Amino acid sequence: MALGTDARSGNRYIRIGGSGAPVYPTVDLACDGRRFTLVLTRSEDGAVYEIARPNVELMLNAIECRLFLPDQEIVVSRQRLWAAWASPAHGAAVAAPQMLVGQVVDVLDGTTILVNTSARSETVRYIGINAQETNRKQPSGEPGPGEAAQANRQLVARQQVRMELDTQERDRDGRLLAYVYVLDRITLEQEARDNRRGLWADPSEPTTPTTLEPAPQRIAETRRGVVPESAWACPVQQPIKAQQTSYTGGGRCVYHVPDGELYSTSKAERCYATVEDARQDGCVAARR
Repeated sequence: MALGTDARSGNRYIRIGGSGAPVYPTVDLACDGRRFTLVLTRSEDGAVYEIARPNVELMLNAIECRLFLPDQEIVVSRQRLWAAWASPAHGAAVAAPQMLVGQVVDVLDGTTILVNTSARSETVRYIGINAQETNRKQPSGEPGPGEAAQANRQLVARQQVRMELDTQERDRDGRLLAYVYVLDRITLEQEARDNRRGLWADPSEPTTPTTLEPAPQRIAETRRGVVPESAWACPVQQPIKAQQTSYTGGGRCVYHVPDGELYSTSKAERCYATVEDARQDGCVAARR
């Protein structure tokens, strides 16, 4: 396989094989999980497939591309793409900018995030963006998060991101400098291929998982007590009322016995036959 640029049109292309090599009307190409089809352009001296300009940009910005042929799969590295297609007119090779992938675990301000990569955690400062924080006062008087930080959090919090480094890797504070892009989708197909799942599973192996998470038990099957007959009344056999309250600190369940001071004015969210049943269900006695 060879990568090239047409001298007259400037179109980038992929050439597969040489004279006498098999020619396929179409081949598939996937870059970071986004798959598209290449149509044969010409077939003299090998099969040539021209790449549309939007797809060229996609390929140059991808971490990895894979070309799918009927009998094989070819990895097209980012460095190879940049060496072939991103070189200036005088022909000097251009190295692809370093690319990292990770998950945002914290948003520090409008232009800085904390990202977990496979190797370590990095504080990352956006390249080309400046944001002046305009902190707003909360009702309590505490300064609230800046508008830029809030906007940044809405865009990237907990997201998978791709970080493209520039010639200057870090600033004077040691933060990683990068152009940051939110990943639209994970390469699920490649993950399935690498882990032999779905279409790529070994037919000789069982298709069910080797380990299963225990199914959570239904609350209704494990809780004591019954639901009330109405918001204020419990069944005769389960007369003890219980409800969630805020004054106990943390909203705990409080139960009221029939001769309690607040029994008649308390709503019922759960009803119990005995005090022990209420306690085993996590409730505490009312103060009065």
